[in-house]
Amino acid sequence: MMDDPAKAGQGAAPEGLCATCRHAREVENSRGSRFLLCERSRTDPRFPRYPPLPVLRCAGHEPRLTDL
Repeated sequence: MMDDPAKAGQGAAPEGLCATCRHAREVENSRGSRFLLCERSRTDPRFPRYPPLPVLRCAGHEPRLTDL
């Protein structure tokens, strides 16, 4: 997700926790920019729709089933 060659090799994913969260979904606009949408924001106003990255702490983080 959101590959950035300038950040390659820096260790942690630039998305932080969102990279492994089952509630994160990548969306792309008509100009090709990509963003991470927090699906929890649809039902819980405590979560921003497009959180500033990297997310280092999140009360709503749940690992994807493939990440367990």
